[in-house]
Amino acid sequence: MKFLHIADLHLGAQIHEFSMLEEQRYILMEIERMAKIYRVDAVLIAGDIYDRSIPSVEAVALFDAFISGLHCPVCIISGNHDSAQRMQFGARIMEKQKVYVQGTLKKPLYHADFKDRYGTVEVWMLPFVRPETARALGYSGTSYQDAVDFMLEDMPEPGENRRVLMAHQYVVKDETADKAENDLNIGGLDQIRVSSFEGFDYVALGHIHGASRIGKNMVCYSGSPLKYSFSEAQQTKCALLVELKKKGDVTVKELPLEPYRDWREIKGPLEKLISLEVVSQNDPNDYIRAILTDDEVYDAVGQLRSVYPNLMRIDFDNARTRSEGGAQGAKELPKLESLDKLFAQFYEEQMGRELSEEDNEIVAKILKEGGSL
Repeated sequence: MKFLHIADLHLGAQIHEFSMLEEQRYILMEIERMAKIYRVDAVLIAGDIYDRSIPSVEAVALFDAFISGLHCPVCIISGNHDSAQRMQFGARIMEKQKVYVQGTLKKPLYHADFKDRYGTVEVWMLPFVRPETARALGYSGTSYQDAVDFMLEDMPEPGENRRVLMAHQYVVKDETADKAENDLNIGGLDQIRVSSFEGFDYVALGHIHGASRIGKNMVCYSGSPLKYSFSEAQQTKCALLVELKKKGDVTVKELPLEPYRDWREIKGPLEKLISLEVVSQNDPNDYIRAILTDDEVYDAVGQLRSVYPNLMRIDFDNARTRSEGGAQGAKELPKLESLDKLFAQFYEEQMGRELSEEDNEIVAKILKEGGSL
């Protein structure tokens, strides 16, 4: 069996005042093209289909066009950004068209079976697990780790079948989880040990935006197909082409995805950054974060946007910020975001991952009690 593993589409995302729909439409067409070129047997989408639990009409239409254009089976789970119940709507009808959707938690897990010349491949589907949602199925604890283990505990023996799991969690090496438990300053209450997924021939993960392999086994993040913050500016985005032959024989290949517009950081004095010499080195239509080293500037936004129309933000690295300990004074462009969004952006840049839905609820509660913009 040969399939494409993707995740974290975040359809409908708006970064600052920029809608990502045009970029998303372009990259989904590239993924469709890959699926046809490599003649995959299925596409696995491991959560965060949408950027919001109530997606825009345009985002839903884009996803509909995408799965309709793949012309192959599709397996879909919900992520922490998705509404599990909304994702589940119509699942039984779509199953007849070989579009297998699991939005809500189900125990034992839902799975779709595929046949090839080596036998059966079972694709098991585990949507994003929170302790509170697992309680509806009989879980009585408060731990993310224990909740995931609870969902997997009654898996039947695979026998000779090859077995794939789709999941959307923050998965780490066991030693990383052990260190977090012993050091409260590290945090990581939502970390899941990679050893929880032993027994699967391949684990298709979503949730982390950079492609990576966790541990020695085939437990892989595909990452997001597009960049969604400047913390991802240096990442090479990809889809994973996974091939399962006979049991134990699994290969994974990264297929690079080139965006319609890239994300870049530029640094220096304003006069140099807007000079023809610098502007002509790359595509000026990229999404830009400008770090200005000038002590004083006039109309930096206007001057930069005259040559970089997709300027997203300006930071400063000058004598004043260095005297304040090197902190860069961020200037969000051009509108003032709400406090919850600003905190979420700050957290993602510092930690390299997004806030969980539970964390978002805590932040919202704090802001409601303390007031917000």
